[in-house]
Amino acid sequence: MLKTICTFVGLLLVIASHVANAQKSTVYASVVSTKLFIVGAPNPQTGLFYQRPDDDTTWQHTGRNNIRAFGFDVLASSNGQILCIASGNGVHQSFDGGRTWKITTGWRITEVLSATINPYKQEVLYCTTPYGVFKSMDGGRSWHEKNKGLGALFTPALLIDPRNSDSLFCATEDGVYRSANAGESWQRTGLNVGGVRTLAQHPTDSNILFAGTEDHGIYATWNGGKYWEKMEAGIDHSTFYTIVFDPTNPQMMYAGGYVTGVYKSTDGGRSWRRANDGLTNLNVHSIAVDPTNGQRIYAATMFGGVFRSDNGGTSWRYAGLHGSQVWTIKVLPF
Repeated sequence: MLKTICTFVGLLLVIASHVANAQKSTVYASVVSTKLFIVGAPNPQTGLFYQRPDDDTTWQHTGRNNIRAFGFDVLASSNGQILCIASGNGVHQSFDGGRTWKITTGWRITEVLSATINPYKQEVLYCTTPYGVFKSMDGGRSWHEKNKGLGALFTPALLIDPRNSDSLFCATEDGVYRSANAGESWQRTGLNVGGVRTLAQHPTDSNILFAGTEDHGIYATWNGGKYWEKMEAGIDHSTFYTIVFDPTNPQMMYAGGYVTGVYKSTDGGRSWRRANDGLTNLNVHSIAVDPTNGQRIYAATMFGGVFRSDNGGTSWRYAGLHGSQVWTIKVLPF
Protein backbone atom coordinates (compact mmCIF):
# COMPACT_ATOMS: atom_id res chain seq x y z
CA MET A 1 0.00 0.00 0.00
CA LEU A 2 2.79 2.44 0.94
CA LYS A 3 4.54 1.75 -2.35
CA THR A 4 1.30 2.44 -4.23
CA ILE A 5 0.77 5.71 -2.36
CA CYS A 6 4.35 6.83 -3.05
CA THR A 7 3.96 5.99 -6.73
CA PHE A 8 0.72 7.96 -6.89
CA VAL A 9 2.25 10.97 -5.13
CA GLY A 10 5.23 10.84 -7.49
CA LEU A 11 2.89 10.79 -10.47
CA LEU A 12 1.05 13.84 -9.14
CA LEU A 13 4.34 15.70 -8.72
CA VAL A 14 5.36 14.89 -12.30
CA ILE A 15 1.99 16.08 -13.60
CA ALA A 16 2.21 19.25 -11.50
CA SER A 17 5.70 19.88 -12.84
CA HIS A 18 4.51 19.51 -16.44
CA VAL A 19 1.55 21.83 -15.81
CA ALA A 20 3.82 24.44 -14.19
CA ASN A 21 6.26 24.27 -17.09
CA ALA A 22 3.40 24.51 -19.58
CA GLN A 23 2.35 27.80 -17.98
CA LYS A 24 5.77 29.41 -18.19
CA SER A 25 6.27 32.09 -20.80
CA THR A 26 9.21 33.34 -22.82
CA VAL A 27 9.79 37.09 -23.15
CA TYR A 28 11.45 38.42 -26.32
CA ALA A 29 12.79 41.93 -26.85
CA SER A 30 14.44 43.54 -29.88
CA VAL A 31 17.10 46.18 -29.34
CA VAL A 32 17.84 48.77 -32.03
CA SER A 33 20.69 50.56 -30.30
CA THR A 34 22.13 51.45 -26.93
CA LYS A 35 23.53 54.64 -25.46
CA LEU A 36 26.20 52.77 -23.48
CA PHE A 37 29.07 53.54 -25.85
CA ILE A 38 32.59 53.91 -24.44
CA VAL A 39 35.47 54.97 -26.66
CA GLY A 40 37.90 52.06 -27.11
CA ALA A 41 35.55 49.48 -25.57
CA PRO A 42 33.48 46.81 -27.36
CA ASN A 43 30.03 48.04 -28.36
CA PRO A 44 27.14 46.65 -26.30
CA GLN A 45 25.11 43.98 -28.07
CA THR A 46 21.99 44.82 -29.99
CA GLY A 47 19.58 42.45 -31.74
CA LEU A 48 17.12 39.95 -30.28
CA PHE A 49 17.11 38.97 -26.60
CA TYR A 50 14.96 36.56 -24.59
CA GLN A 51 14.33 35.46 -21.02
CA ARG A 52 11.94 33.52 -18.81
CA PRO A 53 10.02 35.59 -16.23
CA ASP A 54 11.98 33.82 -13.47
CA ASP A 55 15.22 35.22 -14.93
CA ASP A 56 14.23 38.64 -13.56
CA THR A 57 16.76 41.06 -15.13
CA THR A 58 18.95 38.52 -16.98
CA TRP A 59 18.56 38.32 -20.77
CA GLN A 60 20.08 35.96 -23.34
CA HIS A 61 21.08 37.10 -26.83
CA THR A 62 20.23 35.23 -30.02
CA GLY A 63 20.95 35.94 -33.65
CA ARG A 64 23.67 38.10 -35.17
CA ASN A 65 25.41 40.63 -32.96
CA ASN A 66 25.02 44.37 -33.39
CA ILE A 67 22.14 44.41 -35.85
CA ARG A 68 19.45 47.07 -35.67
CA ALA A 69 16.52 44.86 -34.63
CA PHE A 70 13.15 46.56 -35.03
CA GLY A 71 10.23 44.14 -35.10
CA PHE A 72 10.26 40.37 -34.83
CA ASP A 73 7.85 37.45 -34.73
CA VAL A 74 7.83 34.00 -33.21
CA LEU A 75 5.56 31.22 -34.45
CA ALA A 76 3.78 30.22 -31.25
CA SER A 77 2.80 26.78 -32.55
CA SER A 78 6.49 25.97 -33.09
CA ASN A 79 7.27 26.53 -29.38
CA GLY A 80 9.91 29.07 -30.28
CA GLN A 81 11.63 27.08 -33.02
CA ILE A 82 10.61 29.41 -35.87
CA LEU A 83 11.59 33.06 -35.46
CA CYS A 84 12.20 36.07 -37.66
CA ILE A 85 13.78 39.46 -36.99
CA ALA A 86 13.10 42.67 -38.90
CA SER A 87 16.39 44.53 -39.12
CA GLY A 88 18.19 47.23 -41.04
CA ASN A 89 19.73 44.69 -43.42
CA GLY A 90 16.64 42.56 -44.02
CA VAL A 91 14.67 39.71 -42.47
CA HIS A 92 16.69 37.21 -40.42
CA GLN A 93 15.10 33.79 -39.93
CA SER A 94 15.78 30.82 -37.66
CA PHE A 95 14.15 27.40 -37.83
CA ASP A 96 15.96 25.81 -34.88
CA GLY A 97 15.05 28.00 -31.93
CA GLY A 98 17.68 30.64 -32.63
CA ARG A 99 20.75 28.41 -32.85
CA THR A 100 21.36 29.32 -36.50
CA TRP A 101 20.14 32.27 -38.58
CA LYS A 102 20.11 33.42 -42.18
CA ILE A 103 19.04 36.59 -44.01
CA THR A 104 16.33 35.66 -46.48
CA THR A 105 15.35 38.96 -48.11
CA GLY A 106 18.40 39.67 -50.27
CA TRP A 107 19.99 43.06 -50.90
CA ARG A 108 16.90 44.71 -52.43
CA ILE A 109 14.88 44.72 -49.19
CA THR A 110 16.40 46.75 -46.34
CA GLU A 111 15.30 48.85 -43.35
CA VAL A 112 12.67 46.27 -42.42
CA LEU A 113 10.41 47.63 -39.68
CA SER A 114 8.26 44.58 -38.92
CA ALA A 115 8.11 40.89 -39.77
CA THR A 116 4.99 38.76 -39.37
CA ILE A 117 4.47 35.00 -39.76
CA ASN A 118 1.05 33.69 -40.75
CA PRO A 119 0.11 31.62 -37.67
CA TYR A 120 -1.79 29.08 -39.81
CA LYS A 121 0.57 28.88 -42.80
CA GLN A 122 4.13 29.14 -41.55
CA GLU A 123 5.50 29.36 -45.10
CA VAL A 124 3.68 32.71 -45.53
CA LEU A 125 5.49 35.78 -44.16
CA TYR A 126 5.11 39.52 -44.48
CA CYS A 127 7.56 42.33 -43.81
CA THR A 128 6.99 46.07 -43.82
CA THR A 129 9.50 48.74 -44.81
CA PRO A 130 9.71 52.44 -45.73
CA TYR A 131 9.08 51.16 -49.28
CA GLY A 132 5.90 49.24 -48.55
CA VAL A 133 4.87 45.64 -47.88
CA PHE A 134 6.65 42.49 -49.06
CA LYS A 135 5.37 38.91 -48.90
CA SER A 136 6.92 35.46 -49.07
CA MET A 137 4.90 32.37 -49.93
CA ASP A 138 7.75 29.89 -49.55
CA GLY A 139 9.10 30.38 -46.06
CA GLY A 140 11.35 33.32 -46.96
CA ARG A 141 13.13 31.88 -49.99
CA SER A 142 11.62 34.57 -52.24
CA TRP A 143 9.86 37.88 -51.56
CA HIS A 144 7.46 39.96 -53.65
CA GLU A 145 6.24 43.54 -53.34
CA LYS A 146 2.56 43.88 -52.34
CA ASN A 147 1.76 47.60 -52.56
CA LYS A 148 -1.25 47.69 -54.89
CA GLY A 149 -3.67 50.28 -53.54
CA LEU A 150 -1.40 51.76 -50.87
CA GLY A 151 -1.38 55.55 -50.92
CA ALA A 152 1.80 55.82 -48.85
CA LEU A 153 4.58 53.28 -48.71
CA PHE A 154 6.14 53.95 -45.29
CA THR A 155 4.60 51.06 -43.35
CA PRO A 156 5.58 50.61 -39.69
CA ALA A 157 3.24 47.74 -38.82
CA LEU A 158 1.07 44.95 -40.21
CA LEU A 159 -1.29 42.57 -38.46
CA ILE A 160 -3.04 39.39 -39.52
CA ASP A 161 -6.61 38.77 -38.35
CA PRO A 162 -6.30 35.65 -36.16
CA ARG A 163 -9.70 34.43 -37.33
CA ASN A 164 -9.11 35.00 -41.05
CA SER A 165 -5.52 35.00 -42.23
CA ASP A 166 -6.49 36.53 -45.60
CA SER A 167 -7.62 39.67 -43.75
CA LEU A 168 -4.73 42.07 -43.09
CA PHE A 169 -4.38 45.61 -41.76
CA CYS A 170 -1.34 47.84 -42.11
CA ALA A 171 -0.33 51.17 -40.60
CA THR A 172 1.01 53.82 -42.99
CA GLU A 173 1.79 57.52 -43.22
CA ASP A 174 -1.55 57.83 -45.01
CA GLY A 175 -3.75 56.08 -42.45
CA VAL A 176 -4.80 52.45 -42.02
CA TYR A 177 -5.29 50.11 -44.97
CA ARG A 178 -7.03 46.75 -45.17
CA SER A 179 -6.54 43.78 -47.48
CA ALA A 180 -9.16 41.06 -47.85
CA ASN A 181 -6.99 38.91 -50.14
CA ALA A 182 -3.79 38.31 -48.18
CA GLY A 183 -2.07 41.47 -49.38
CA GLU A 184 -2.73 41.22 -53.13
CA SER A 185 -4.52 44.57 -52.96
CA TRP A 186 -5.24 47.19 -50.31
CA GLN A 187 -8.09 49.59 -49.58
CA ARG A 188 -7.90 52.57 -47.27
CA THR A 189 -10.11 52.40 -44.20
CA GLY A 190 -12.05 55.36 -42.82
CA LEU A 191 -9.22 56.77 -40.68
CA ASN A 192 -8.38 60.18 -42.14
CA VAL A 193 -5.19 60.94 -40.21
CA GLY A 194 -1.58 60.28 -41.12
CA GLY A 195 1.40 58.98 -39.23
CA VAL A 196 -0.11 55.73 -37.95
CA ARG A 197 2.56 53.90 -35.97
CA THR A 198 0.86 50.88 -34.42
CA LEU A 199 -2.26 48.73 -34.64
CA ALA A 200 -4.00 46.44 -32.16
CA GLN A 201 -6.89 44.08 -32.83
CA HIS A 202 -9.31 42.77 -30.23
CA PRO A 203 -8.49 39.13 -29.30
CA THR A 204 -12.02 37.84 -30.02
CA ASP A 205 -13.82 40.53 -32.06
CA SER A 206 -12.07 41.22 -35.37
CA ASN A 207 -14.11 44.37 -35.97
CA ILE A 208 -12.50 46.20 -33.04
CA LEU A 209 -9.14 47.81 -33.78
CA PHE A 210 -7.08 50.58 -32.22
CA ALA A 211 -4.51 52.76 -33.97
CA GLY A 212 -1.74 54.76 -32.33
CA THR A 213 -0.46 57.75 -34.26
CA GLU A 214 2.34 60.30 -34.35
CA ASP A 215 0.84 63.61 -33.10
CA HIS A 216 -2.83 62.60 -33.49
CA GLY A 217 -3.47 60.37 -30.50
CA ILE A 218 -5.40 57.09 -30.38
CA TYR A 219 -8.26 56.09 -32.65
CA ALA A 220 -10.62 53.11 -32.45
CA THR A 221 -13.06 51.38 -34.78
CA TRP A 222 -15.84 48.99 -33.83
CA ASN A 223 -16.84 48.07 -37.37
CA GLY A 224 -13.67 46.79 -39.01
CA GLY A 225 -12.32 50.19 -40.03
CA LYS A 226 -15.31 51.81 -41.74
CA TYR A 227 -15.57 54.50 -39.08
CA TRP A 228 -13.00 55.56 -36.49
CA GLU A 229 -13.41 57.50 -33.27
CA LYS A 230 -10.71 59.43 -31.41
CA MET A 231 -10.19 58.25 -27.85
CA GLU A 232 -9.74 61.29 -25.63
CA ALA A 233 -11.02 60.47 -22.14
CA GLY A 234 -8.03 60.67 -19.78
CA ILE A 235 -5.43 61.05 -22.56
CA ASP A 236 -3.05 64.01 -22.32
CA HIS A 237 -0.55 63.00 -25.02
CA SER A 238 -0.61 62.77 -28.81
CA THR A 239 2.09 60.29 -29.91
CA PHE A 240 1.59 56.57 -29.30
CA TYR A 241 3.85 53.76 -30.50
CA THR A 242 2.16 50.80 -28.82
CA ILE A 243 -1.34 49.66 -27.89
CA VAL A 244 -2.11 46.18 -26.55
CA PHE A 245 -5.06 44.19 -25.24
CA ASP A 246 -4.74 41.91 -22.25
CA PRO A 247 -5.49 38.57 -23.98
CA THR A 248 -6.88 37.18 -20.71
CA ASN A 249 -9.29 40.12 -20.32
CA PRO A 250 -9.72 42.38 -23.39
CA GLN A 251 -11.39 45.08 -21.32
CA MET A 252 -7.91 45.75 -19.97
CA MET A 253 -5.69 47.66 -22.38
CA TYR A 254 -2.33 49.43 -22.25
CA ALA A 255 -0.78 52.13 -24.43
CA GLY A 256 2.48 54.07 -24.55
CA GLY A 257 4.50 56.47 -26.63
CA TYR A 258 6.60 59.62 -26.54
CA VAL A 259 6.96 60.73 -22.86
CA THR A 260 3.59 59.16 -22.10
CA GLY A 261 4.66 56.47 -19.69
CA VAL A 262 2.01 53.74 -19.61
CA TYR A 263 -1.68 54.44 -20.03
CA LYS A 264 -4.17 51.82 -18.82
CA SER A 265 -7.83 51.32 -19.71
CA THR A 266 -10.24 49.06 -17.82
CA ASP A 267 -13.22 49.61 -20.14
CA GLY A 268 -11.96 48.40 -23.49
CA GLY A 269 -10.20 51.60 -24.47
CA ARG A 270 -13.02 54.11 -23.96
CA SER A 271 -11.25 55.86 -21.08
CA TRP A 272 -7.65 55.87 -19.89
CA ARG A 273 -5.49 56.77 -16.91
CA ARG A 274 -1.71 56.87 -16.44
CA ALA A 275 -0.06 54.07 -14.47
CA ASN A 276 3.58 55.06 -14.01
CA ASP A 277 4.55 54.34 -10.40
CA GLY A 278 8.19 53.18 -10.53
CA LEU A 279 8.52 53.75 -14.28
CA THR A 280 11.58 56.00 -14.50
CA ASN A 281 11.68 56.23 -18.30
CA LEU A 282 8.46 57.57 -19.84
CA ASN A 283 9.38 57.01 -23.50
CA VAL A 284 7.58 53.70 -24.06
CA HIS A 285 7.88 52.06 -27.47
CA SER A 286 6.31 48.65 -26.83
CA ILE A 287 4.15 46.95 -24.20
CA ALA A 288 3.40 43.24 -23.77
CA VAL A 289 1.00 41.34 -21.50
CA ASP A 290 1.85 37.79 -20.43
CA PRO A 291 -0.94 35.56 -21.85
CA THR A 292 -0.50 33.15 -18.92
CA ASN A 293 -0.77 35.91 -16.30
CA GLY A 294 -2.61 39.12 -17.13
CA GLN A 295 -1.10 40.86 -14.12
CA ARG A 296 2.41 40.58 -15.59
CA ILE A 297 3.13 43.48 -17.97
CA TYR A 298 6.36 44.50 -19.71
CA ALA A 299 7.17 48.02 -20.95
CA ALA A 300 10.03 48.52 -23.42
CA THR A 301 11.53 52.01 -23.31
CA MET A 302 13.75 54.21 -25.45
CA PHE A 303 17.27 53.97 -23.99
CA GLY A 304 15.94 52.87 -20.61
CA GLY A 305 15.68 49.12 -21.08
CA VAL A 306 12.71 47.07 -19.91
CA PHE A 307 10.36 47.58 -16.98
CA ARG A 308 8.01 45.01 -15.50
CA SER A 309 4.81 45.09 -13.48
CA ASP A 310 3.42 42.10 -11.59
CA ASN A 311 0.21 43.84 -10.52
CA GLY A 312 -1.39 44.98 -13.75
CA GLY A 313 0.53 48.24 -14.02
CA THR A 314 -0.08 49.50 -10.49
CA SER A 315 3.69 49.63 -9.94
CA TRP A 316 6.77 49.00 -12.07
CA ARG A 317 10.35 47.89 -11.52
CA TYR A 318 13.42 47.78 -13.74
CA ALA A 319 13.78 44.44 -15.59
CA GLY A 320 17.06 44.63 -17.52
CA LEU A 321 18.66 45.63 -20.83
CA HIS A 322 20.07 48.80 -19.26
CA GLY A 323 20.48 51.74 -21.63
CA SER A 324 18.89 49.91 -24.57
CA GLN A 325 16.50 51.33 -27.11
CA VAL A 326 14.05 48.45 -27.03
CA TRP A 327 11.80 48.61 -30.07
CA THR A 328 9.48 45.63 -29.61
CA ILE A 329 8.66 43.28 -26.75
CA LYS A 330 6.43 40.18 -26.82
CA VAL A 331 5.52 37.39 -24.40
CA LEU A 332 4.86 33.91 -25.81
CA PRO A 333 3.16 31.15 -23.80
CA PHE A 334 5.85 28.47 -23.91
